[in-house]
Amino acid sequence: MLKHLDKIAFFVALPLLVVGLAFGAGMYSGLKKNFAYKSVKQFKENMFLVFDERENWVPGGRPIHFLQPARNPGSEVTVNERQNDGNLIFISGFFGDGNELRLIQRDGTLMARWPVRFSDHFPDTSHIENPPATDHNIDTHGALILPDGSVVFNYDYGGTVKLSRCGEVVWTLAHPTHHSIEVAEGGGFWAPGRHYLRPPEYDRFWPMTRPGPGKYFLEDLVLKMSDDGEIVIQKSVPEILFENGLDALLTATGYSFGHGTDRDAELVHVNKIEELPAAYADSFPEFEAGDLLLSLRTYNLLFVVDPDTWKVKWHQTGPWRRQHDPEFDADGTFSVFNNNTYQLDYLPDDSIDLDAPLVGNILRVDPSHGTTSVAFGDREGEEFGTVVRGKHEITGDGGYLITEFEAGRIFETDADRRIVWEYVNRYDEDEVLEVTEARLYPASYFATDTWACP
Repeated sequence: MLKHLDKIAFFVALPLLVVGLAFGAGMYSGLKKNFAYKSVKQFKENMFLVFDERENWVPGGRPIHFLQPARNPGSEVTVNERQNDGNLIFISGFFGDGNELRLIQRDGTLMARWPVRFSDHFPDTSHIENPPATDHNIDTHGALILPDGSVVFNYDYGGTVKLSRCGEVVWTLAHPTHHSIEVAEGGGFWAPGRHYLRPPEYDRFWPMTRPGPGKYFLEDLVLKMSDDGEIVIQKSVPEILFENGLDALLTATGYSFGHGTDRDAELVHVNKIEELPAAYADSFPEFEAGDLLLSLRTYNLLFVVDPDTWKVKWHQTGPWRRQHDPEFDADGTFSVFNNNTYQLDYLPDDSIDLDAPLVGNILRVDPSHGTTSVAFGDREGEEFGTVVRGKHEITGDGGYLITEFEAGRIFETDADRRIVWEYVNRYDEDEVLEVTEARLYPASYFATDTWACP
């Protein structure tokens, strides 16, 4: 009888002992952050990733990172008062089942398309700190088309690519470029870049600190690429501010900078580099042709800098909020896509809140006097908005071509502030696919009028 009870006690105690040892080992591993702890943590993260990304892995699954609730009716071209006036619209975004660049006529006729896959262009991702899990985890951000029909574009924080008119790779630049790419007047391209700044490198940006092993800052750069995709100029944007005595702008944030505290990894968040063209230079007496206008979203800051000396000639904080895409204009002002809101307008699942007010606008800025006025967005019927991103272009007739990123919408206004053309990137009855950029090109811009490819 006693032996029988001993056996029962043994078989009851054994699993409790195993559970206890496992719990103890787990506690020890968690405290020591040893190999076992890291392996289990990585396994759990991978399992959560697979679950969260299941629709991205399944062929034909929903592109969950590119979808937003629809707030505009219709699909593709929904307004067209311009008819086919000879202008073509170049669009980058997510279409169908992948990232794509498209060139269309006013009526929506597709002239050319460039489907793009990050994994095809950058099979080696060693230049990126956190490579995308799938081609549906990265998008295009900054794109343009050249007169010969070739295209140049950025994968967001993933690298820059040039493709021929028929989609062959001309060159790739394995550098985390992002947000915008613009033709440099003397040849080549301007684009924001990024550097992973680790200790002790960031000592030069004191009091910016990120304590703990493996921590890094995201340091944005001014990059100039040659026509062949080689970096010929590289300058740290935080360094520009420190060298010009403007580091106080980076600390006027309410952040405590106390011992042992952490701060956001992004130092400045550059989202546009715009060169002052020679044709407009006489309208800006305080600047010179070739000066660069930069937008820093995090600090609601715009500034103009000489790329030869890196001297800041002008800067202003607000009244724009979380702005994007400043553009020089021929009249001595520049216009700004003013998001005018914060990410609190997102729902917890990172989709837009359809009940949030549409407060976006296009501002005109006079740098000589520091004055601003609303050029579009403050009247009834002009409502638009996007919490993040967004672009605009000054058109030749006094209007704007506006990219409303989260609404999957592009629309054009005229000098009387009427909407004369509109495009909605519809996914289904309830959702749209985001668009990252649109540009307007006259047919005369192109050296070719044949877009068919073998």
